[in-house]
Amino acid sequence: MAEAATTRPAGEQWLPVVLSVGVHALLVAVLGWGWWSFKRPLPAPRQLAIEATVIQEMSTAASPAPESGIPAPPVPPPADNSAELERQAREQAAAEAQKVHEAEQARQAEEAKREEARRQEARQADAQKQREAEERRQAQAQTKARHDAEQKRLADRKRQADEAARKAHDAEERAAQERARRESDLRAQLASEERINAARGSADAAAYRSMIQARIQRNWIRPAGAQHGVNCEVRVTQVPGGEVTGVQITRCNGDAALRESIEAAVYRASPLPVPTNADLFDRNLVLTFHPDD
Repeated sequence: MAEAATTRPAGEQWLPVVLSVGVHALLVAVLGWGWWSFKRPLPAPRQLAIEATVIQEMSTAASPAPESGIPAPPVPPPADNSAELERQAREQAAAEAQKVHEAEQARQAEEAKREEARRQEARQADAQKQREAEERRQAQAQTKARHDAEQKRLADRKRQADEAARKAHDAEERAAQERARRESDLRAQLASEERINAARGSADAAAYRSMIQARIQRNWIRPAGAQHGVNCEVRVTQVPGGEVTGVQITRCNGDAALRESIEAAVYRASPLPVPTNADLFDRNLVLTFHPDD
């Protein structure tokens, strides 16, 4: 409302004040005139006498003389109407004052109506501004929410891509390490096998096997009825240190008693001789048992 008042022209701002002052001045003037009319002195008797005389003369001149000789009664002087004039002046002043008052009330009502209309327009303008501000705020909030959601989506995609790339890199590194380890193990195994094969094909390997066969034969007790020319193939399982963990007779030209006697001899020979060269050690030995040679 303050903005609406400040935006009116200067003439429009002062016009109600000037009109109000003028109406009040006119009202004061009318009331003063009425008061003056009520308080002014009555006309002098001399003037009334003159008027009465004139009226008397005019009345006498106009009246015919009575034929009977009886004089006519005197005509009374006109009544003084100053009180009536004063009353009429007061009523007229009051009526004028009432008209001025009603005009002022109408003007004030119209001004109040225009002021209320201006206030209503100002309230509507404020409400429109508030709605527009709220719409801008909501639009900005929606834009920010969409921007934040897009940034989060991009960040999630980047994080997922980085995670996938890291996993792929780690998997590739693990695969490379595993390939390198297998290749290293294979090279080491091949080198070990070559070294072992070379050692087992040497004279030391033959001497080592001869010691084991001799040890078993010394612990063999020939069963009764065993024929000469015993020739059996014996598979021996041992652990480092020469302790025997298993014996199997795969091929033999003797009966069950002979087989049992050879198996018992292998267990009695445990622990078997340990080679000086670790490459000569073999967990699974295949020996030929022929004690009669």
